[in-house]
Parts: sequence; C-alpha cells; structure tokens
Amino acid sequence: MAMQMYIITFKGGFSQEASRAVQRHVRQLGGFILMVTPNGPIVAVDDSQAAAVRKHAAVDFMGGVSLNPRGRAAQELQRIFTENLSKQITIPAAGNSQLDKV
Repeated sequence: MAMQMYIITFKGGFSQEASRAVQRHVRQLGGFILMVTPNGPIVAVDDSQAAAVRKHAAVDFMGGVSLNPRGRAAQELQRIFTENLSKQITIPAAGNSQLDKV
C-alpha cells in the first residue's frame, strides 16, 4: 500500500457539510484524515484510491503534499497528524491478538 498525503479543496469553497462528506468518503476508502484546515482536509490515502476521492461531487482540487521534515513547523505538524491518526486507528490490546491464541 503506497500512502500519499493530499490536500483537498471544495467546489464553492469550504463548508462543514462538504468537509464531513469528503472525510467520510476518504475513511470508507481506507484513508486517514491527518488535519482539517479552513481550506479543506489534509488526508493520507492509498494511491490506488486517489482517483475515487477526486471524483467525489464536493471535491474541486486534490493535490499532493510534501513536508520538509526539518522545517520549522514539522514537529508541530507531526504531533497533530499523530494525534489525529491515533483517533482513527485501533490497535488490539495485549493478550487479545490471534497470535496469543496459537
């Protein structure tokens, strides 16, 4: 799975409804919401699903995002991304995995 980061903007500008609809669509396609900005969300999605996100009725633009890991804001963005990802990913508790039952 080749995940990439993208920023998405909306037809007609930002609205809560459009943002929520696109975020749900991204999640249904196996992607993650890294951050929501006043312009639109920054998402991580598999390359194979990017075209499906672009085709959503509310999406005006979807472009790749690259961050300089040594940039001034890199640590703060990494913290925000990590916090948001932690709310979307469930890791089984120790002792509850299938490997423990073998």
